[in-house]
Amino acid sequence: LLMPGRATPASVDERRFLFVFAEGGWDQACLFAPLFDNPLCDMESHATPGQVKDIPFVDSALRPSVRSFLERYASKTVFINGMESRSVAHDVCLRLMTTGTSLPAADDWPAILAANAVADPVMPLLSLSGPSYTHLHGGVVARAGKAGQLADLVSGQALAHRDSPLYAPSATIEALEDKLVAHLTGTNAALLERGRAGALAQGRLESERRAVRAGEVVSALSLESAGLTLSDDIAMLVEALAIGACRCASIGHKGFQGLSWDTHGVNANQSNNFEELFAALLLVANTLAERPGLHHETLMEEVTVVVLSEMGRYPQLNSRGGKEHWTFTSCLMFGAGVRGGRAIGGYDDRIAGKRVDLESGDSTESGEALVPDHIGATLMALADIDPAEHVAAEPIWAVIA
Repeated sequence: LLMPGRATPASVDERRFLFVFAEGGWDQACLFAPLFDNPLCDMESHATPGQVKDIPFVDSALRPSVRSFLERYASKTVFINGMESRSVAHDVCLRLMTTGTSLPAADDWPAILAANAVADPVMPLLSLSGPSYTHLHGGVVARAGKAGQLADLVSGQALAHRDSPLYAPSATIEALEDKLVAHLTGTNAALLERGRAGALAQGRLESERRAVRAGEVVSALSLESAGLTLSDDIAMLVEALAIGACRCASIGHKGFQGLSWDTHGVNANQSNNFEELFAALLLVANTLAERPGLHHETLMEEVTVVVLSEMGRYPQLNSRGGKEHWTFTSCLMFGAGVRGGRAIGGYDDRIAGKRVDLESGDSTESGEALVPDHIGATLMALADIDPAEHVAAEPIWAVIA
Protein backbone atom coordinates (compact mmCIF):
# COMPACT_ATOMS: atom_id res chain seq x y z
CA LEU A 1 0.00 0.00 0.00
CA LEU A 2 2.82 2.43 0.79
CA MET A 3 5.39 1.34 -1.77
CA PRO A 4 7.25 4.10 -3.67
CA GLY A 5 5.41 5.14 -6.82
CA ARG A 6 6.14 5.40 -10.53
CA ALA A 7 3.47 7.70 -11.96
CA THR A 8 0.20 9.36 -11.10
CA PRO A 9 -2.96 7.34 -11.88
CA ALA A 10 -4.45 9.97 -14.19
CA SER A 11 -1.31 10.11 -16.35
CA VAL A 12 -1.50 6.52 -17.62
CA ASP A 13 -4.27 5.06 -19.77
CA GLU A 14 -4.51 1.39 -18.80
CA ARG A 15 -7.43 -0.96 -18.39
CA ARG A 16 -8.88 -1.44 -14.92
CA PHE A 17 -10.82 -4.45 -13.59
CA LEU A 18 -13.72 -5.23 -11.27
CA PHE A 19 -14.00 -8.86 -10.09
CA VAL A 20 -17.23 -10.24 -8.65
CA PHE A 21 -17.14 -13.76 -7.15
CA ALA A 22 -20.36 -15.75 -6.66
CA GLU A 23 -19.11 -17.83 -3.75
CA GLY A 24 -20.41 -21.38 -3.42
CA GLY A 25 -20.95 -22.56 -6.99
CA TRP A 26 -23.72 -21.24 -9.22
CA ASP A 27 -26.09 -23.34 -11.30
CA GLN A 28 -25.17 -22.89 -14.94
CA ALA A 29 -28.62 -24.21 -15.86
CA CYS A 30 -30.22 -21.13 -14.27
CA LEU A 31 -28.52 -18.70 -16.65
CA PHE A 32 -25.79 -19.81 -19.03
CA ALA A 33 -27.06 -23.19 -20.24
CA PRO A 34 -30.62 -23.34 -21.67
CA LEU A 35 -30.58 -27.14 -21.86
CA PHE A 36 -34.35 -27.63 -21.97
CA ASP A 37 -34.15 -30.47 -24.52
CA ASN A 38 -31.59 -32.44 -22.49
CA PRO A 39 -33.24 -35.15 -20.34
CA LEU A 40 -30.16 -35.31 -18.10
CA CYS A 41 -30.61 -31.73 -16.92
CA ASP A 42 -33.34 -30.64 -14.51
CA MET A 43 -34.41 -27.16 -15.60
CA GLU A 44 -36.62 -24.82 -13.59
CA SER A 45 -40.36 -25.16 -14.27
CA HIS A 46 -40.77 -21.37 -14.47
CA ALA A 47 -37.87 -20.88 -16.90
CA THR A 48 -37.89 -20.59 -20.69
CA PRO A 49 -35.24 -20.27 -23.40
CA GLY A 50 -34.18 -16.69 -24.06
CA GLN A 51 -31.78 -14.99 -26.44
CA VAL A 52 -30.40 -11.46 -26.80
CA LYS A 53 -27.94 -10.82 -29.64
CA ASP A 54 -26.08 -14.14 -30.01
CA ILE A 55 -26.30 -14.89 -26.30
CA PRO A 56 -28.70 -17.73 -25.47
CA PHE A 57 -29.69 -17.78 -21.80
CA VAL A 58 -32.21 -19.16 -19.33
CA ASP A 59 -35.01 -16.61 -18.98
CA SER A 60 -37.48 -16.32 -16.12
CA ALA A 61 -40.00 -13.79 -14.81
CA LEU A 62 -38.41 -14.37 -11.40
CA ARG A 63 -35.15 -12.84 -12.69
CA PRO A 64 -36.17 -9.65 -14.52
CA SER A 65 -32.78 -8.03 -13.92
CA VAL A 66 -31.05 -10.69 -16.02
CA ARG A 67 -33.11 -9.85 -19.10
CA SER A 68 -32.89 -6.12 -18.39
CA PHE A 69 -29.10 -6.34 -18.17
CA LEU A 70 -28.77 -8.32 -21.40
CA GLU A 71 -31.24 -6.16 -23.33
CA ARG A 72 -29.15 -3.12 -22.55
CA TYR A 73 -25.58 -4.48 -22.42
CA ALA A 74 -25.46 -7.73 -24.42
CA SER A 75 -23.30 -6.02 -27.05
CA LYS A 76 -20.69 -5.40 -24.33
CA THR A 77 -21.04 -8.85 -22.73
CA VAL A 78 -19.63 -12.30 -23.42
CA PHE A 79 -20.60 -15.60 -21.78
CA ILE A 80 -17.82 -18.21 -21.56
CA ASN A 81 -19.36 -21.66 -21.12
CA GLY A 82 -18.12 -25.16 -20.37
CA MET A 83 -14.97 -24.28 -18.43
CA GLU A 84 -13.76 -27.08 -16.15
CA SER A 85 -12.75 -26.08 -12.65
CA ARG A 86 -11.05 -29.51 -12.31
CA SER A 87 -12.27 -30.17 -8.77
CA VAL A 88 -15.47 -30.23 -6.71
CA ALA A 89 -13.96 -28.99 -3.42
CA HIS A 90 -14.70 -25.34 -2.69
CA ASP A 91 -11.28 -24.34 -1.38
CA VAL A 92 -9.46 -26.09 -4.23
CA CYS A 93 -11.80 -24.70 -6.88
CA LEU A 94 -11.48 -21.15 -5.56
CA ARG A 95 -7.71 -21.34 -5.95
CA LEU A 96 -7.93 -23.02 -9.33
CA MET A 97 -10.44 -20.54 -10.70
CA THR A 98 -8.51 -17.48 -9.55
CA THR A 99 -4.87 -18.62 -9.89
CA GLY A 100 -4.90 -21.58 -12.32
CA THR A 101 -3.31 -23.87 -9.72
CA SER A 102 -4.22 -25.51 -6.42
CA LEU A 103 -0.77 -24.76 -5.00
CA PRO A 104 -0.53 -22.05 -2.32
CA ALA A 105 2.56 -20.42 -3.89
CA ALA A 106 0.60 -18.45 -6.46
CA ASP A 107 -0.94 -15.02 -6.94
CA ASP A 108 -4.50 -14.64 -8.18
CA TRP A 109 -5.44 -12.83 -11.37
CA PRO A 110 -6.41 -9.53 -9.66
CA ALA A 111 -3.10 -9.40 -7.76
CA ILE A 112 -1.05 -10.04 -10.90
CA LEU A 113 -2.94 -7.36 -12.83
CA ALA A 114 -2.53 -4.89 -9.96
CA ALA A 115 1.17 -5.64 -9.51
CA ASN A 116 1.80 -4.96 -13.19
CA ALA A 117 0.08 -1.59 -13.24
CA VAL A 118 2.05 1.12 -15.02
CA ALA A 119 0.10 3.79 -13.22
CA ASP A 120 0.59 4.04 -9.48
CA PRO A 121 -2.78 3.81 -7.72
CA VAL A 122 -2.58 4.20 -3.96
CA MET A 123 -4.37 0.86 -3.52
CA PRO A 124 -3.42 -1.28 -6.57
CA LEU A 125 -5.94 -3.98 -5.59
CA LEU A 126 -8.82 -3.04 -3.31
CA SER A 127 -10.36 -6.24 -1.95
CA LEU A 128 -13.66 -5.67 -0.19
CA SER A 129 -14.50 -9.35 0.28
CA GLY A 130 -14.28 -12.69 -1.45
CA PRO A 131 -11.27 -14.91 -2.25
CA SER A 132 -7.83 -13.31 -2.36
CA TYR A 133 -4.62 -15.29 -2.85
CA THR A 134 -1.13 -13.84 -2.96
CA HIS A 135 2.42 -15.14 -2.97
CA LEU A 136 4.79 -12.59 -4.50
CA HIS A 137 2.35 -9.68 -4.68
CA GLY A 138 0.83 -9.44 -1.22
CA GLY A 139 2.03 -5.85 -0.97
CA VAL A 140 -0.36 -4.63 -3.67
CA VAL A 141 -3.53 -5.75 -1.86
CA ALA A 142 -5.53 -3.41 0.35
CA ARG A 143 -8.03 -5.60 2.19
CA ALA A 144 -10.91 -3.44 3.39
CA GLY A 145 -12.13 -5.97 5.94
CA LYS A 146 -15.70 -7.10 6.51
CA ALA A 147 -16.14 -4.61 9.35
CA GLY A 148 -14.31 -1.69 7.78
CA GLN A 149 -10.95 -2.53 9.37
CA LEU A 150 -8.97 -0.69 6.69
CA ALA A 151 -10.81 2.54 7.43
CA ASP A 152 -10.10 2.09 11.15
CA LEU A 153 -6.41 1.41 10.51
CA VAL A 154 -6.00 4.51 8.36
CA SER A 155 -7.89 6.73 10.81
CA GLY A 156 -6.22 5.23 13.90
CA GLN A 157 -9.55 4.04 15.34
CA ALA A 158 -8.26 0.45 15.29
CA LEU A 159 -6.22 1.22 18.41
CA ALA A 160 -9.40 1.54 20.42
CA HIS A 161 -10.55 -1.96 19.39
CA ARG A 162 -7.72 -3.75 21.22
CA ASP A 163 -8.43 -5.87 24.30
CA SER A 164 -6.56 -3.17 26.20
CA PRO A 165 -7.56 -0.05 24.23
CA LEU A 166 -4.95 2.46 23.15
CA TYR A 167 -5.74 5.88 21.80
CA ALA A 168 -3.92 7.98 19.23
CA PRO A 169 -2.40 11.33 20.26
CA SER A 170 -4.50 14.45 19.90
CA ALA A 171 -4.61 16.08 16.48
CA THR A 172 -2.30 18.85 17.72
CA ILE A 173 0.35 16.44 19.03
CA GLU A 174 0.07 14.24 15.94
CA ALA A 175 0.59 17.22 13.64
CA LEU A 176 3.72 18.23 15.57
CA GLU A 177 5.07 14.67 15.41
CA ASP A 178 4.43 14.49 11.66
CA LYS A 179 6.15 17.83 11.15
CA LEU A 180 9.21 16.74 13.12
CA VAL A 181 9.52 13.38 11.32
CA ALA A 182 9.08 15.03 7.91
CA HIS A 183 11.74 17.62 8.79
CA LEU A 184 14.25 15.02 9.96
CA THR A 185 13.58 12.77 6.97
CA GLY A 186 13.88 15.66 4.55
CA THR A 187 17.14 16.76 6.14
CA ASN A 188 18.57 13.26 5.91
CA ALA A 189 17.48 12.94 2.30
CA ALA A 190 19.21 16.22 1.44
CA LEU A 191 22.41 15.24 3.24
CA LEU A 192 22.47 11.68 1.95
CA GLU A 193 21.54 11.97 -1.69
CA ARG A 194 23.32 8.75 -2.55
CA GLY A 195 23.46 5.30 -1.08
CA ARG A 196 21.05 3.23 0.92
CA ALA A 197 20.46 5.82 3.65
CA GLY A 198 19.34 8.39 1.09
CA ALA A 199 17.10 5.86 -0.64
CA LEU A 200 15.48 4.97 2.69
CA ALA A 201 14.91 8.62 3.51
CA GLN A 202 13.32 9.29 0.13
CA GLY A 203 11.19 6.17 0.51
CA ARG A 204 10.01 7.42 3.88
CA LEU A 205 8.89 10.71 2.36
CA GLU A 206 7.06 8.93 -0.45
CA SER A 207 5.39 6.56 2.04
CA GLU A 208 4.19 9.53 4.05
CA ARG A 209 2.64 11.11 0.95
CA ARG A 210 0.97 7.83 0.02
CA ALA A 211 -0.35 7.35 3.55
CA VAL A 212 -1.98 10.77 3.40
CA ARG A 213 -3.46 9.96 -0.01
CA ALA A 214 -4.71 6.58 1.26
CA GLY A 215 -6.47 8.31 4.13
CA GLU A 216 -8.15 10.72 1.75
CA VAL A 217 -9.31 7.91 -0.53
CA VAL A 218 -10.59 5.71 2.29
CA SER A 219 -12.50 8.63 3.75
CA ALA A 220 -14.01 9.55 0.38
CA LEU A 221 -15.14 5.97 -0.26
CA SER A 222 -16.76 5.46 3.19
CA LEU A 223 -15.26 1.97 3.47
CA GLU A 224 -16.47 1.73 7.06
CA SER A 225 -20.01 1.24 5.71
CA ALA A 226 -19.07 -1.85 3.65
CA GLY A 227 -21.35 -4.86 3.90
CA LEU A 228 -24.72 -3.09 3.75
CA THR A 229 -25.92 -4.32 0.34
CA LEU A 230 -24.26 -5.86 -2.69
CA SER A 231 -25.29 -2.93 -4.88
CA ASP A 232 -23.90 -0.36 -2.44
CA ASP A 233 -20.63 -2.24 -2.02
CA ILE A 234 -20.08 -2.66 -5.76
CA ALA A 235 -20.93 1.01 -6.31
CA MET A 236 -18.21 1.89 -3.80
CA LEU A 237 -15.66 -0.19 -5.71
CA VAL A 238 -16.70 1.39 -9.01
CA GLU A 239 -16.08 4.79 -7.43
CA ALA A 240 -12.58 3.66 -6.40
CA LEU A 241 -11.88 2.58 -9.98
CA ALA A 242 -13.40 5.77 -11.37
CA ILE A 243 -11.07 8.06 -9.43
CA GLY A 244 -8.00 5.93 -10.17
CA ALA A 245 -7.52 4.81 -6.57
CA CYS A 246 -7.00 1.20 -7.67
CA ARG A 247 -6.38 -0.82 -10.82
CA CYS A 248 -8.38 -3.81 -9.62
CA ALA A 249 -11.24 -4.18 -7.18
CA SER A 250 -12.84 -7.39 -5.96
CA ILE A 251 -15.92 -8.42 -4.03
CA GLY A 252 -17.57 -11.69 -3.05
CA HIS A 253 -21.30 -12.32 -3.26
CA LYS A 254 -22.62 -14.88 -0.77
CA GLY A 255 -26.07 -15.01 -2.28
CA PHE A 256 -29.46 -13.49 -1.53
CA GLN A 257 -29.67 -12.64 2.19
CA GLY A 258 -26.32 -14.39 2.63
CA LEU A 259 -27.86 -17.83 1.99
CA SER A 260 -24.96 -18.84 -0.31
CA TRP A 261 -24.76 -20.14 -3.85
CA ASP A 262 -23.97 -23.61 -2.44
CA THR A 263 -27.50 -24.96 -2.87
CA HIS A 264 -27.28 -28.62 -1.85
CA GLY A 265 -30.86 -28.13 -0.67
CA VAL A 266 -33.49 -25.89 -2.28
CA ASN A 267 -31.83 -25.09 -5.57
CA ALA A 268 -34.61 -22.54 -6.10
CA ASN A 269 -32.44 -20.12 -4.10
CA GLN A 270 -30.27 -19.84 -7.21
CA SER A 271 -32.96 -17.71 -8.83
CA ASN A 272 -32.92 -15.20 -5.98
CA ASN A 273 -29.13 -15.16 -6.09
CA PHE A 274 -29.00 -14.39 -9.82
CA GLU A 275 -31.66 -11.69 -9.51
CA GLU A 276 -29.76 -9.89 -6.72
CA LEU A 277 -26.46 -10.28 -8.58
CA PHE A 278 -27.77 -8.93 -11.87
CA ALA A 279 -29.62 -6.07 -10.23
CA ALA A 280 -26.22 -4.98 -8.90
CA LEU A 281 -24.47 -5.62 -12.24
CA LEU A 282 -27.10 -3.53 -14.03
CA LEU A 283 -26.39 -0.60 -11.72
CA VAL A 284 -22.65 -1.06 -12.29
CA ALA A 285 -23.08 -1.16 -16.06
CA ASN A 286 -25.30 1.94 -16.00
CA THR A 287 -22.63 3.80 -14.04
CA LEU A 288 -19.85 2.68 -16.38
CA ALA A 289 -21.89 3.69 -19.42
CA GLU A 290 -22.88 7.10 -18.08
CA ARG A 291 -19.87 8.30 -16.13
CA PRO A 292 -16.93 9.97 -17.91
CA GLY A 293 -13.68 8.03 -17.76
CA LEU A 294 -10.22 9.28 -16.86
CA HIS A 295 -9.05 8.96 -20.47
CA HIS A 296 -12.10 8.04 -22.55
CA GLU A 297 -15.65 9.22 -23.03
CA THR A 298 -17.04 6.74 -20.47
CA LEU A 299 -15.78 4.31 -17.84
CA MET A 300 -17.23 1.47 -19.94
CA GLU A 301 -14.21 2.00 -22.22
CA GLU A 302 -11.78 1.70 -19.30
CA VAL A 303 -13.14 -0.92 -16.88
CA THR A 304 -13.62 -4.64 -17.52
CA VAL A 305 -16.03 -6.49 -15.20
CA VAL A 306 -15.34 -10.19 -14.57
CA VAL A 307 -17.99 -12.35 -12.86
CA LEU A 308 -16.95 -15.83 -11.70
CA SER A 309 -18.01 -18.72 -9.51
CA GLU A 310 -15.69 -21.49 -8.44
CA MET A 311 -17.82 -24.36 -9.81
CA GLY A 312 -21.15 -25.30 -11.33
CA ARG A 313 -24.01 -27.47 -10.05
CA TYR A 314 -24.75 -31.10 -10.93
CA PRO A 315 -27.38 -31.20 -13.69
CA GLN A 316 -29.99 -33.17 -11.73
CA LEU A 317 -31.80 -32.38 -8.50
CA ASN A 318 -31.14 -34.43 -5.39
CA SER A 319 -33.72 -35.68 -2.90
CA ARG A 320 -33.68 -32.31 -1.09
CA GLY A 321 -34.46 -30.28 -4.16
CA GLY A 322 -30.87 -29.11 -4.38
CA LYS A 323 -27.96 -29.79 -6.68
CA GLU A 324 -24.52 -31.13 -5.80
CA HIS A 325 -21.17 -29.81 -7.05
CA TRP A 326 -20.24 -30.02 -10.73
CA THR A 327 -16.80 -29.49 -12.20
CA PHE A 328 -18.01 -27.60 -15.32
CA THR A 329 -19.10 -24.00 -15.06
CA SER A 330 -19.41 -20.66 -16.87
CA CYS A 331 -18.38 -17.06 -16.36
CA LEU A 332 -19.12 -13.70 -17.95
CA MET A 333 -17.23 -10.52 -18.78
CA PHE A 334 -18.42 -7.13 -19.94
CA GLY A 335 -17.02 -3.68 -20.54
CA ALA A 336 -13.67 -2.45 -21.80
CA GLY A 337 -11.89 -4.58 -24.37
CA VAL A 338 -14.62 -7.25 -24.51
CA ARG A 339 -15.96 -8.42 -27.87
CA GLY A 340 -19.52 -8.85 -26.72
CA GLY A 341 -22.83 -10.03 -28.08
CA ARG A 342 -22.08 -13.73 -28.03
CA ALA A 343 -21.57 -16.87 -25.97
CA ILE A 344 -18.34 -18.83 -26.35
CA GLY A 345 -18.21 -22.56 -25.70
CA GLY A 346 -21.11 -24.62 -24.45
CA TYR A 347 -22.23 -27.92 -22.94
CA ASP A 348 -22.52 -31.29 -24.67
CA ASP A 349 -25.14 -34.00 -24.13
CA ARG A 350 -23.43 -35.04 -20.88
CA ILE A 351 -23.35 -31.42 -19.61
CA ALA A 352 -19.58 -31.41 -20.01
CA GLY A 353 -17.79 -28.49 -21.63
CA LYS A 354 -17.35 -28.36 -25.39
CA ARG A 355 -13.94 -27.74 -26.90
CA VAL A 356 -13.37 -24.24 -28.27
CA ASP A 357 -11.29 -22.71 -31.03
CA LEU A 358 -9.56 -19.89 -29.15
CA GLU A 359 -9.31 -17.62 -32.20
CA SER A 360 -12.90 -17.84 -33.41
CA GLY A 361 -14.65 -18.84 -30.20
CA ASP A 362 -16.51 -21.59 -32.06
CA SER A 363 -17.12 -25.00 -30.53
CA THR A 364 -15.11 -27.63 -32.39
CA GLU A 365 -13.69 -31.07 -31.65
CA SER A 366 -10.23 -29.83 -32.64
CA GLY A 367 -10.39 -26.96 -30.17
CA GLU A 368 -9.16 -26.73 -26.60
CA ALA A 369 -10.93 -27.79 -23.43
CA LEU A 370 -11.44 -24.59 -21.44
CA VAL A 371 -9.94 -24.34 -17.94
CA PRO A 372 -9.39 -21.39 -15.57
CA ASP A 373 -5.92 -20.83 -17.04
CA HIS A 374 -7.57 -19.63 -20.25
CA ILE A 375 -9.48 -16.99 -18.26
CA GLY A 376 -6.26 -15.85 -16.60
CA ALA A 377 -4.45 -15.65 -19.93
CA THR A 378 -7.33 -13.67 -21.43
CA LEU A 379 -7.23 -11.18 -18.56
CA MET A 380 -3.47 -10.76 -18.96
CA ALA A 381 -3.94 -10.02 -22.65
CA LEU A 382 -6.68 -7.50 -21.86
CA ALA A 383 -4.25 -5.83 -19.45
CA ASP A 384 -1.40 -5.73 -22.02
CA ILE A 385 0.61 -8.23 -19.95
CA ASP A 386 2.37 -11.18 -21.60
CA PRO A 387 0.27 -14.20 -20.55
CA ALA A 388 3.22 -16.57 -20.99
CA GLU A 389 4.95 -14.96 -18.02
CA HIS A 390 2.13 -15.93 -15.66
CA VAL A 391 0.00 -18.79 -16.99
CA ALA A 392 0.47 -21.92 -19.10
CA ALA A 393 -2.41 -21.30 -21.50
CA GLU A 394 -3.33 -19.15 -24.47
CA PRO A 395 -5.92 -16.39 -24.17
CA ILE A 396 -9.40 -16.88 -25.58
CA TRP A 397 -8.70 -14.39 -28.35
CA ALA A 398 -12.34 -14.38 -29.42
CA VAL A 399 -13.20 -12.56 -26.19
CA ILE A 400 -10.90 -9.62 -26.93
CA ALA A 401 -12.16 -6.79 -29.14
